[in-house]
Amino acid sequence: MQPPVLHATDPVHVIWNDTEYLFFGGYDYHRLSRHPGVLAAAENALRTSGLNSGGARGTTGTHPLHLELEARLSTFLGTADSVFLPAGFMANLALLESLAEEDYICYFHPECHPSLTAAIRMSGLPKIAIAASIEDLESEIAWNEKKPLIVTDGLYGTLPPLPDYLGLAEKYDGLLIIDEAHALGILGKHGRGAAEHFGLQSERILLSGSLSKAAGSGGGFVSGPAHYMDAVRRTCTYGTTSAVSLPVTAAGIAALDFLSAHTAMIADFRERCLKTKQALADMGFPVPVIPTPVIGIIVPETDKTVCLKDALIKAGIYPSLIRYHGKPDYFRFALSSAHSEGDIERLLDVLGTFRKM
Repeated sequence: MQPPVLHATDPVHVIWNDTEYLFFGGYDYHRLSRHPGVLAAAENALRTSGLNSGGARGTTGTHPLHLELEARLSTFLGTADSVFLPAGFMANLALLESLAEEDYICYFHPECHPSLTAAIRMSGLPKIAIAASIEDLESEIAWNEKKPLIVTDGLYGTLPPLPDYLGLAEKYDGLLIIDEAHALGILGKHGRGAAEHFGLQSERILLSGSLSKAAGSGGGFVSGPAHYMDAVRRTCTYGTTSAVSLPVTAAGIAALDFLSAHTAMIADFRERCLKTKQALADMGFPVPVIPTPVIGIIVPETDKTVCLKDALIKAGIYPSLIRYHGKPDYFRFALSSAHSEGDIERLLDVLGTFRKM
């Protein structure tokens, strides 16, 4: 089935089926993909350096812009070193490949992103889904002779217990991998992600993520202690894949600079997200009240799913119904710092009316 074809007309509207709708989909949380400074950086790189560097990072494809972005990532995240790859999916592949020969067993969060589960599978490392309680997880780790490699996203519908995970990684000579794709630019005092939100700093933390979300550009990254990043650079995934295009790389640098300079904007956005989640919880929706922009609403009954979809369309809001293989259909709304209070009230009005049905 052909996915929906959308065309953005401004930061908060799209054309779908020849009609304009208010848009609460996607993950460009600060709409930096349309920010003049980010676009100017990409345009300048296109004029001065061309579209791409013409090679893989392990051969002839590393450009000074790639190194500049990696340095910016390390500064932004507060880590020793970073590696930039073409996508967040590939970042996780490279990271797990770099650890494949070590004596680890992967404990992965049951809801972690497919890029993480695919990377674990391709690494060949043994794997076990993280137990429901920290006590059960520790019992599993203590029983097993292999070192724990705990793998999780930094952000789901709620926040995983990252301090507990790190405690176990440190206690049992393991590592904690946190995919910060959706937390970068959202959580933490400086927008560094879930690790910063919880105040975590450790040589046993490895970060991965994407600049296609809050940073509004593209490419994936791995970040952490230098010797682990050296191992990532020795992987086939890193060494034989064409480097990220130079305009996208320059855009990523500009986006990170923008986020670094606008921590107050990020903090204000978290407050708006929290206020919106609280309003939905007050309506009776089972929504975790946390300061993050994504709102997932599962409607088990098919007739009610159709009803909400029709109500959204009637209100001029794009009906972001998500269908993933093996999972129930659900509506996924994503706030952005570009949405006005009126835009958010419009969405809440539709959802509130639906809740009373």
